[in-house]
Amino acid sequence: MPRKKVLIIHTGGTLGMKMPGHTRAELAPNIELDRLINRVPELEEIADIELISPWNIDSSQVSPNDWQALAKLISEKGCLGQKDDRGNPKTYAGIVIIHGTDTMAYTASALAFMLQNPDRPIVLTGSQRPLEAWRSDARANLAAAVECATMDVKEVMVVFGDSILRGCRSTKADANSYSAFLSPEASPLGEIGTDLEIVWRRVRNPTMEFGFYPKLEHRVLNLTLFPGFNPKILKQNVENTDDKELIRALIIRGFGVGNIPLQGDLSIFPLIEYLRKKHIPVIMTSQCFRGHTELALYPSGRQLLDQGVIEARDMTFESVITKTMWALAHPEMGLQEWFNIDLAGEMTSY
Repeated sequence: MPRKKVLIIHTGGTLGMKMPGHTRAELAPNIELDRLINRVPELEEIADIELISPWNIDSSQVSPNDWQALAKLISEKGCLGQKDDRGNPKTYAGIVIIHGTDTMAYTASALAFMLQNPDRPIVLTGSQRPLEAWRSDARANLAAAVECATMDVKEVMVVFGDSILRGCRSTKADANSYSAFLSPEASPLGEIGTDLEIVWRRVRNPTMEFGFYPKLEHRVLNLTLFPGFNPKILKQNVENTDDKELIRALIIRGFGVGNIPLQGDLSIFPLIEYLRKKHIPVIMTSQCFRGHTELALYPSGRQLLDQGVIEARDMTFESVITKTMWALAHPEMGLQEWFNIDLAGEMTSY
């Protein structure tokens, strides 16, 4: 039986870095693609590999423009939505993206909204140490990602350490551990041990044809509340900003289930009233690693609901940011309506 074909897209990050003297990681000016295959020879036992590198950057430099370019590359080069004569995904069984860990969860979430109902696996992976470093996790992560890309999991995923996670439910939780990514409000799609096991009942099956929706609105601002924050500072900045640079939505990371101060000089309420008059929507999420917003629970939250504040429910922060950017660029529905819809498994229905 012929091996399946997998496209690997190297975009940068730690995995492909060089490590002179095994003391520091350096981003090589031009990634040596053959070096990756030579150091992980088992890849060619798993699948027929095609490896490309459209750019090679540190993931802290990744922008929404890069997400759009990557989504376009995956859709076109990866032949998403196209079938061969036998009705199988054309050319590639799956796609692997090598990406830096710092913003991998943001990219995975953005891709989940731009590449809806994919007809094959789209797998993001990377490493905490470069491939050529001692005790590197790169080899195991890359092999697991390629194996996962040959399976019938039609989702955007993060494959890292011992976990297979839905991309728009993933977050980087540890800067040092080889199990760097977690999914705080959703169970993993699978686990990696002596075998790679998919929990099929957790996998989403596309109910519609593949859709490519690359538009994003970048003018989104996040505010993480803390005791003592003066909302007048932000209000003054909005007042003094011309329309071209004006934010199109504000995301507030509130306390607990979405609580904010509503009394005294540090009340956030006048800011929210002002933004509402400026037609700038406000989305409320939580600073808590686990849990969900529940604005109806307390009087302050109910006041926010009366002002049209949108609840992010149990979405990850990365998913809230990217869904807001995506939804603002698709005005056929309002932001509240988009946040009521689970587009890619990013939230739990309550």
